[in-house]
Amino acid sequence: MKTLDVIIVGAGIGGLATALALAADGHRVTILDAVKEFTEVGAGIRVPPTSTRLLRQWGVDLDNINKETSHGNRFVDWKDHSKILLDVPFDDLPQKYGAPYYLIHRADLIDSLIKAAKMNTSNISIKTSRRVVEYDYNRPAVKTDQGDWWVGDLVISAEGIKSSARKEINGAAIEPRDTGDVAYRILVPVGPLLEDPITRDLVREPWATHWLGPEAHAVGYPLRGGELYNVIIDITHNTDIGEPVREGDWKNQADNTELIERFKDWNAPVRKLCGLTGEYLKWKLVDFQQQLQRWVHPGGKIALLGDACHPMMPYMAQGAAQALEDAACLQSALAAYGDESIAKALRVYEKQRAPRAEYIVKNTRVLQEWLHLYDGPARDKRDELMRQDDERNPIFWGYSVRKEWLFGLDAGRLLEDGEDLHIPKLPPLPPLDASIYRQRTGTRDS
Repeated sequence: MKTLDVIIVGAGIGGLATALALAADGHRVTILDAVKEFTEVGAGIRVPPTSTRLLRQWGVDLDNINKETSHGNRFVDWKDHSKILLDVPFDDLPQKYGAPYYLIHRADLIDSLIKAAKMNTSNISIKTSRRVVEYDYNRPAVKTDQGDWWVGDLVISAEGIKSSARKEINGAAIEPRDTGDVAYRILVPVGPLLEDPITRDLVREPWATHWLGPEAHAVGYPLRGGELYNVIIDITHNTDIGEPVREGDWKNQADNTELIERFKDWNAPVRKLCGLTGEYLKWKLVDFQQQLQRWVHPGGKIALLGDACHPMMPYMAQGAAQALEDAACLQSALAAYGDESIAKALRVYEKQRAPRAEYIVKNTRVLQEWLHLYDGPARDKRDELMRQDDERNPIFWGYSVRKEWLFGLDAGRLLEDGEDLHIPKLPPLPPLDASIYRQRTGTRDS
């Protein structure tokens, strides 16, 4: 296999994973990022078995990360914490898919990716304080704000949703669209949770607990072996009583006064979590209104990866997982076709990955609709359907066929000619008269 010089723009999870994947096949990789140094960022991240297998394959030391193994996804009523609507246990995942489902602090995962990259200095070079300001799609090459051109055989834009290469690659501008929701990303101490009999099992039994309520839902799970408790609260703009994220911004700081007021009628564990919250970041949730026309520039030497081409709401906990699957598919496509044509390898990568990522994005929209229903007939019907193991189940993992499709993927296996992706049918949407998004001007369509 021909050794390539690869430039990766962006040292996030997708960019670092792609570097490890390509370096494993002997390619020389340079990662460029504007950040001056890597500091602790974010909060929790859920790492499914598809990702766990890939990370281990690429030399990431997951064993030494202080993490939790997820018991599964638990869905709970917003008013009555004792009312479990659905449990999706993950205890069988190691046996079925060869790896567990982990709950990890995002900073710990990134640190492990960087350490793995630094173990391979002969093939991977990470250059910080290098903001890419220009792409040359023919050489291919990128120019940094220091005036230097970096030339390679292949360039990957893993810059995230702000990718400056997307418009040219896609052939048309496609701007991020406000989904109508914001996310509060929060870490709280576990001491007060362990002292309270109502909340201690949230730490001791590491389920990803989802509390479902009108125009909002909260997700909580322990991190770092029970040292921290991670909370993500997703809420509609319409009922967010705090300062909104300004137009053109992605996030802002907030404090718990708005949380306490907004969730004062929810069950005791949610109220306690809100009360333990200090300052936190509020993020605007965005995606694209339609699928990109292209992930690969017509010149066949520059491609998009991860959030640069398929940003998604966090409701499937699949954003990072899809970027890792991109990396694995790209690795295999280059191994199979790189000697013949980089452009052909990139076309195979796009053809195999784009439909799967778009399907995941569509499912986040379906979940958004169902998770945020008001009490009433549609919500009662949802709760009934959640108990059915068939395609009518609005909760993605509640239908075993979809769960198998999601977790059973071998992302590095290229499809044979004519082989189908076997994408399951989308779950149904709630009735129009119950939807809080399709009835509001400027929010989601179906």
